Amino acid sequence: MIVKDSEKTSDILKGLVLLMATVCGFTVANVYLNQTLLVSMSATFHISAASIGIIATLAQIGYALGNLLLVPLGDIFERKKLILFLLFAICIVLALNALSINKTWMMVTSLALGIVTVVPQIIVPLAANIASDHNRGKVLGNVAIGLVCGILGARLVSGFIDVHFGWRMVYWTSAAAILFMIFLVYVYFPRSKGGNATSYKHLLMSLGPLFIKERALQKACVSQGMMFASFSAFWTTLVFLLHTHPYSYGSDMVGVIGLVGIAGAFATPIIGRLIDTKGEKFASLLCMSISLLAFIGLIRGGYWLPGLILGALLITVGTQANQVACQFTIFQLGEEKRSRLNGLYMVSTFLGGSLGSYVGLLAWTKWQWNGVCAIAILMIAISCCSLIPMNILRKMIGNLMNKKGSNM
Repeated sequence: MIVKDSEKTSDILKGLVLLMATVCGFTVANVYLNQTLLVSMSATFHISAASIGIIATLAQIGYALGNLLLVPLGDIFERKKLILFLLFAICIVLALNALSINKTWMMVTSLALGIVTVVPQIIVPLAANIASDHNRGKVLGNVAIGLVCGILGARLVSGFIDVHFGWRMVYWTSAAAILFMIFLVYVYFPRSKGGNATSYKHLLMSLGPLFIKERALQKACVSQGMMFASFSAFWTTLVFLLHTHPYSYGSDMVGVIGLVGIAGAFATPIIGRLIDTKGEKFASLLCMSISLLAFIGLIRGGYWLPGLILGALLITVGTQANQVACQFTIFQLGEEKRSRLNGLYMVSTFLGGSLGSYVGLLAWTKWQWNGVCAIAILMIAISCCSLIPMNILRKMIGNLMNKKGSNM
């Protein structure tokens, strides 16, 4: 009887983790819908491709703001109600995106959409809480499958809908999908609440001291912030590469490459198991190496479709698996502050993403594809520095400065 109860509990946990991954995927997709639609939007609003790129940047800045201002609420409020409220807000903002009449309107609604689309970062700490110490990496890896599928699936679906029905229909379709997610969350999500009886003001005021105190959090923020910057630089500029020689493809081709990248999502549970056995530092180093090798290969291989597809797969694996490793690290710092830790961590991640989108577009404008790859390699190199112990890093910088001074 005990065995049967244990098996039933395990099945319930697996089903809940699957549902969490699904909701995460459908909600996070909204931050990335516009990246495939930039060319179509620029034609609609009669502005340049470089100018319309600000929309992708603002969506990620909004996501960073939402992580800073809304995600910490998971430590004090009942999470199911908070998730449902945000899902309703997403539906409203998606409708406003679909009704945009000019670039300014689209900029405002894209920023707002990013702010409210932080549901996954409220779900992830919840997933960490329901997991045990020996399988937390595996659970986080399984939830991350939904995140990766949402990020890359958004490009596939939005590209297809854009080509056949126009970019506005992409937002209407997403709003309908979120309504269905609301039903699933209302019926199946468990009720829970944070453990801190404090005010919102004090909750926000605690974020600064928390960031200063936790060195592991600081390193995780730099690591994934720079990794995600390189990831965003790649995917934001990919649509422009595919519109030029030797490709001359439409927006839907970005989605096809994104579909291949989804295969990389299924590497995240493997990394999760690797974290449980080998440790998070080993896993992070492996992830960074994968992304670095991918961008080095893309300098030449980016102009060859099989090489581009392979690069997209490896970049996805490296970036998303590193996120699991970093989140595993910060969730070890305390259960009672996981929402705040995750909020701060995701702020840095998506500030990195917005930086990557902006700098990637600048690099594309001035140096085309080789410039994008060079910028991404530099970002990953900075990420690697986060794994170096602080005392060794200070010594290396000191030696470099002394050497420079002696040469002068």
